[in-house]
Amino acid sequence: MRVPTLDKTRRNHGLEHATVALLLERGVSPPMGGYSLASGFVIWSTASPEIVADTARQALRLMKSGHAHLAVSPFCGTNLVVGALIGGLAALIASGGKRGFWAGVRGAIAAAVASSLLSRPVGRFVQRRFTTLPDVRRVRIVSTRRILKGPVSVVWIRTSESHGGPPEPPPPPEAPRSDDEPAPIRWAAR
Repeated sequence: MRVPTLDKTRRNHGLEHATVALLLERGVSPPMGGYSLASGFVIWSTASPEIVADTARQALRLMKSGHAHLAVSPFCGTNLVVGALIGGLAALIASGGKRGFWAGVRGAIAAAVASSLLSRPVGRFVQRRFTTLPDVRRVRIVSTRRILKGPVSVVWIRTSESHGGPPEPPPPPEAPRSDDEPAPIRWAAR
């Protein structure tokens, strides 16, 4: 069963990841992060609100043109949660339900190994299957605004989805740029 509000949040979560990935590609340094809701997402970073807005629009164009891989991030909090769950389960299994110093040491070692080996691949699977949706064909960015100013600013990107009819076609190719305009970042599939 599909839940429209959840699907909107998952699409925005994927677009948030794509925006962060492109900000990193542009050389914006951490701290950086985001949080998604059904009505949009926030990005906190050291980049200007204009750079964040431009990068979010570029991320949306890239995702609409088939770069679905941008929706999954190695830096997502989902990976942290998955790692913690795997670590806790590994510690419980390794200790055999026993208490004591050596059972605790075995559990801690098993937790560290299991968590470090499995958190990213399992986290990527969980992102692809449950927490993000790369299909943003009906998504559009409605507005962007800075909601907190400081060394790290917070930018709200409001989105909406078109309803009914066919999905929006991919955007037309960008117009040629003059020599004094920076070229847009092109994301290459890895």
